[in-house]
Amino acid sequence: MMNKKEALEKYERAKSKGEVDKDIISLLEKINSLPYFYTTSSCSGRIVLLNIPEIGDKKDAKFVCKWHREVDKKELVNCLKDYKEHYLFFIMQSPIIHIVASETEWANKLIKISLECGFKYTSIKKIESKKILVEVLSTENLHIPIGREGKIIVKEEQLTFFLEMANKLLIRAKGKLKCLEEKINSLLLSSS
Repeated sequence: MMNKKEALEKYERAKSKGEVDKDIISLLEKINSLPYFYTTSSCSGRIVLLNIPEIGDKKDAKFVCKWHREVDKKELVNCLKDYKEHYLFFIMQSPIIHIVASETEWANKLIKISLECGFKYTSIKKIESKKILVEVLSTENLHIPIGREGKIIVKEEQLTFFLEMANKLLIRAKGKLKCLEEKINSLLLSSS
């Protein structure tokens, strides 16, 4: 597990290259400013079209399109034109943040406030000397196969419905990020 200095340097490099989701930067900055936490990776939630050669072949999967915001139908249909082979999945993934806590007490506080905000899959992923890796994760997600061998296998009406649901889930999940930021703000104020 990276130490705080390495993790923050990596974060700053990614941020300078535009590789950090803009709508989560404020939250990450607050977490990283606390002496007992630092982030190692994050995603603010996304909607993707993913091309997968074989089920379970994560290594060779390729993004056809990826958005960290709501998507309109025209954008989605336009992206479908780039689908040529293998399986195509329409996916909505909830926000995920990996945070290292310096002590069990802080890991427990982080888990508690994350659960209060609705991040129900939050858990400890790894423990290493004086470092506890907490994964903050919510329940919102969709994984729907919509294409096979270059052909879309769902009707337009179904695709419209899937997109509507994905957008609603994404909005709901991103609302949980706002709650978490408010609770982290409280920690910041109490540690000043």
